[in-house]
Amino acid sequence: MAIFVVSMTTIFRYLPIFSKKAQILFSVFAICLCIASCSVSKAKRQPDASKDKEEKRYSFMQNVTSKYNILYNAGIMLDQEQASVAAGKRENYQVRLTVFDEPEALGDAHKLMDSVIGKAYKVINTKTESKYINEANYVIAQANYLKGSYYTSVEFLNYLIKNNEPEQLDYRPMAYAWKSRAFLQMGKLEQAAAALDSALRYATDNKQVQTFVHASQANYFVRIGEESQAIPYLEQALATNHESKNKNRWTFLLAQLYKENGQLDLAEANFSKIARSNVAYDMSFEASMQAAYLKASQYPSVEEQVKPLKKLLKEGKSEGYKDQILYEIGRMYLAAEDEKKAFEYFNQSLRIENGSMYQRAETYLTLADYSFDTQHYTKAQNYYDSLASVLPADYTDLNKLRRKLAYMSELTALYEENLWQDTLIHLASLPEGQLESTIEEYAQQALALKKIEIEREKALAKQNAKGTGISSTAFVSQNTFANTNTASTYADDLFYFNNADAVSVGSSDFKRRWGNRQLKDDWRFSADQTAALVNTAATVSPASTNVVATQLDEAAFLSQSKNRYLQAIPKTKEAYDSAYAIIHDNMIVIGNIYRDYTKDPTNAILAYEKFLERFPATDAAAEIYYSLYRMYDGIDQSKSQSNKQKLITSYPNSIHAKVASDPNYMEKLNREKKTLDLAFEQLFTLYSEGKHDEVVIEADKALNGQFANSGLVAQIEYLKALAIGRVGRVEDFTAALENLVVKFPDEQLVKPLAKEHLAFMNAHPDYFANRVNALQDRDKSRIAFVDEPDMTAWPQLSIKGDYRTGIAIAQPVPAKEIERPIAKVEEIKKPELIPVIKEQPKVKELEKSVATLDGQVANQQVTINRSQVNTPMTMLDKQLEIAKPTIDFGPNEYRDNALFPDEAIYYFVINVNNPSINLSPSRYGVGQFIRTRFSRAGINHQLKPVNDENQLVLVGTFRSYQDVKDFESKILPMMGDIMKIPSEIYNTFVVTRETLDTLTDSFQLRAYHQVYTEQ
Repeated sequence: MAIFVVSMTTIFRYLPIFSKKAQILFSVFAICLCIASCSVSKAKRQPDASKDKEEKRYSFMQNVTSKYNILYNAGIMLDQEQASVAAGKRENYQVRLTVFDEPEALGDAHKLMDSVIGKAYKVINTKTESKYINEANYVIAQANYLKGSYYTSVEFLNYLIKNNEPEQLDYRPMAYAWKSRAFLQMGKLEQAAAALDSALRYATDNKQVQTFVHASQANYFVRIGEESQAIPYLEQALATNHESKNKNRWTFLLAQLYKENGQLDLAEANFSKIARSNVAYDMSFEASMQAAYLKASQYPSVEEQVKPLKKLLKEGKSEGYKDQILYEIGRMYLAAEDEKKAFEYFNQSLRIENGSMYQRAETYLTLADYSFDTQHYTKAQNYYDSLASVLPADYTDLNKLRRKLAYMSELTALYEENLWQDTLIHLASLPEGQLESTIEEYAQQALALKKIEIEREKALAKQNAKGTGISSTAFVSQNTFANTNTASTYADDLFYFNNADAVSVGSSDFKRRWGNRQLKDDWRFSADQTAALVNTAATVSPASTNVVATQLDEAAFLSQSKNRYLQAIPKTKEAYDSAYAIIHDNMIVIGNIYRDYTKDPTNAILAYEKFLERFPATDAAAEIYYSLYRMYDGIDQSKSQSNKQKLITSYPNSIHAKVASDPNYMEKLNREKKTLDLAFEQLFTLYSEGKHDEVVIEADKALNGQFANSGLVAQIEYLKALAIGRVGRVEDFTAALENLVVKFPDEQLVKPLAKEHLAFMNAHPDYFANRVNALQDRDKSRIAFVDEPDMTAWPQLSIKGDYRTGIAIAQPVPAKEIERPIAKVEEIKKPELIPVIKEQPKVKELEKSVATLDGQVANQQVTINRSQVNTPMTMLDKQLEIAKPTIDFGPNEYRDNALFPDEAIYYFVINVNNPSINLSPSRYGVGQFIRTRFSRAGINHQLKPVNDENQLVLVGTFRSYQDVKDFESKILPMMGDIMKIPSEIYNTFVVTRETLDTLTDSFQLRAYHQVYTEQ
């Protein structure tokens, strides 16, 4: 610029030599040139403004093309896929609806969704300046969800959550809500709950966000079976929803939830609203049916109630829904206690050809539950069997119902047995004249029922002959009706072998037909009673077959019925005790089945409360109160605390009361057991080495403190007493034993030994007259009256033989010392065995009472004291739960008789999965158990190493299968006190001597144990 100015100055100096016209033209040119130069200079100084303008224009175009060319079309395709998913569901409005229609794909290639993903990736990769990057990621997450790629969907949702823009806050709660749905599809319930908590936390005021988040929360509760908690969230979702497709669906679902939750007025209002709406006819029809049933109470008579439905039956548009209409009419008559008409319409519903499988299942369930509640247990079981044969895969609460069906045969058998025992007790209380007339009445009732059954069989046979009957084989395998399971089946536990409830039903059905068969080749022909098996079939009417019964001999039937009652009536105190004991145990098992197997806390609570009402002073009350305390927690807090207080007040020393007071009690008890096991092993070693003074000192140190495990403390005290007997006088030894007996009155392992020693010393004072110490050095020529600790000569037994000949040869290995024989003192009565599982009850007080015909007993005063009941209540788990019930299915008629014959040489075996652990203290405990209970049975225990992998403690020999099983039933409840090693490293089984020699390594031992547990 400076050069330009200098140049112009020089030119203007010489301008006068030119003409005036030329001077004017040059001046104009110079001015223009100066202005242009300034403009160029200015442009060079300000280059960014134009570029900014161009960038804004470019960014605007990217946003427009991203939104309206790519993402708009992708959104349309997502809507189409969701509509396709909904259309493929073929909704059954008799079933509780779900909040969302979930996809059935498994993540495979999906043309439409892959196209959507490709479009969204185009935005991410080429439209980097667009503000729709987050929306593109959101679209990819939804597309992957709809094609079943849930893990991939979660990753994109996580990206959205981490890269949340301040001006796009709606994406975070929506992403969390979609994550919850994905986790539910993957079966990850805890992660789903956490995602929903975050969704609710970050939810904005946007109505679309509010609707989706609350609907997702409702979806979670419906999916996990807590439907009542879903109601408020579904209400909020409906309040902010503006999409008609969701509005109708969620209103219908809300009506269903209201009905299930007992809010009948709200249910009726919502059903009526849907019935008046412009919805699919199936939905409208079901809503009308439900509304009509709920409005029934408004009519003065049942005939007025059913009149609209009977009119509906005649309309042509109801042709495909007659089975449902007939069922609803039957329900109305049943609610009005008109059983005859109710059953008439139920049977008409079942006879509808090509009717809904769901409706058929619903009808059978209603008939079964009603028969069960009215104590017609045999009829109820037949209906339940028929239900199992037609149960569809989409039934509401399918798994819950499967659990129920799996154990209904056991429950009905238990209820029937209790009803029979109550009837017998009632008959025994009647005077002679009234007894005869009552038995005659019972026999006539049985005859009337038999006639009805025969008539039903004839009618059914006639229908089947015409081809109008409906027969179905009971106990059809569940996966026969699971063919409709689609891809989503494999995403959760609906797949048969992933579903414990379905497998449980199948197992129960198999056992009914075949018993406890071992899984092996030719299993159908492996049992002696196979030829007696009959493949029973259930039809539309329970307890019927296609064969018409022959002419009934009424006189013979009546005579047989009367004799059945007369022969079973209890006539002695022992018979009364037995009857009450059966009822007592059965009522506990019923409650346990509801609690632990069918997962039905409502019926479990009812069963337990009835039990306590009938047997308030039973020793099993502590377990029952604890169960009620735990089950009421979360349902009724006041009742939960009431049962807890009763438990702590009435049974303060029970393990249940201690756990209720201190939730960490079981953990402390486990720590104590490990400490005491270690102390016992150390003391045992010191005693074996003859260091008796140290045993007394170390025992005092070990027991310095408060220990809850009285059984192990008693064993240490017993060991200390033996050491005192070694170094002290007879008086000192006697005092130590007497102190043990007083201190541990309920101990069952060493207290009987202490009492036995005291009795022996009192009966034979001359043996101890000149002794310095109560227990002298061991002498083979002298009879020992006390078993003392001794280290095991390892290995003490090696068994060899040829399994092909079935002969096993026991070859003892020389040991340092031989166990001392036990004195046989005939005048001392040995303590009798107290059975643990099948114990006879001790009835303190019995007043004969009057029972009604249905088995209810009034004015009963019975107190049953039982230290153990049908279920062994061992409480050694880290977190206390009442022990699982042992349901007595009776003898196993289908055991493998080749492997377990009635007569053979048997061993009870403790299999320890550690080749080097010290078993001397545990074997000493086994010996103590044998001495207190089987001292005259000639039973010994020996040690057998197996391939440097396992150690076997062999207890025997037993001459029959029944003998060894009796021994097993008595020792198993005490194994926790007997064994001084962790329970995780050992198991037990029964084996014949011939089979024992074939178990040569740990693999074969594991395989045999598996076979044994299946018997």
